[in-house]
Amino acid sequence: MQGVNVFENGIGYLHRCLELYGSGTGFLVMYVLAVVIVIAKGDKREQKIFLPSALMLLVTVYNPIVPIIIDRIFDVSSEYYRLFWITPVIVLVPYAVVRLIETAHTGRDKVITSIIVAVMFIAGGNFVYGKGLDIAENIYKIDDELIEISAMIHEDSDTEYTRAFFEYEYNMEIRQYDPKMLLCVDREDYIYAVNYSYTEEMLQDESKPVNNILALLVRNQKVDMDDFINALESTKTEYVVLTKGHPQIRAVKAAGLRQIGQTGFHVILKYDLKEPAEYELVDYTGAEHRFSTRRLK
Repeated sequence: MQGVNVFENGIGYLHRCLELYGSGTGFLVMYVLAVVIVIAKGDKREQKIFLPSALMLLVTVYNPIVPIIIDRIFDVSSEYYRLFWITPVIVLVPYAVVRLIETAHTGRDKVITSIIVAVMFIAGGNFVYGKGLDIAENIYKIDDELIEISAMIHEDSDTEYTRAFFEYEYNMEIRQYDPKMLLCVDREDYIYAVNYSYTEEMLQDESKPVNNILALLVRNQKVDMDDFINALESTKTEYVVLTKGHPQIRAVKAAGLRQIGQTGFHVILKYDLKEPAEYELVDYTGAEHRFSTRRLK
């Protein structure tokens, strides 16, 4: 999760995930208070619905020792934080708040309770405009530079579809904007590269040539430039987009890539493939959806 892993953070992994995902531990505290409200004021039906799941969550998901144990068997760094979305948490907190307000005897008590709860929610989160009002540069809600880079690459390319390497943020955004831009690196491989270095054995794995690209351009590891070029050839990657000042720009230029353009903060480099890449997209025209009306008849 955003560069956080169990190996580096140990018992503090849960707290780091809560800081990044929930802007701190405020929501967790409110969840614990909601459990207390259900215990103190809830009827038998409410306790039967909410307490078993709460007990399970508090001894597993919200137990800082659990991810360390699980990580010895599975790599949980990129998935564990998703458990914070599970239904009992996001349902119980607002339910308990409404239950608490309803139990207030007078209108004045209801107003006071509502104000206290509102203050807790405000104090437990971050103001949406705390870092200023971020006005979108365009209707696509992405950087204008990314749109400019996409246009440059397609103008230079001889094919309708082309494959390119982007740094992390642009790699995540370009796939939402330009479906004709194929990615050199998928999301999971990129997340791994952000968290871990590559061993010599991994760099020599012919089934994963992209490891050499990530090791050089993301980890800044020492990579044989012939292996890097072979990786570009194997993955049919023609374009490499890097921020200006990237430490490997000089190296990739020396390896044979040439600059075809630049924007305010990025340079676009091109590798000339030995053979033009041909991409065949899957034709779903005659495909039948597994939940089609035909199956329901």
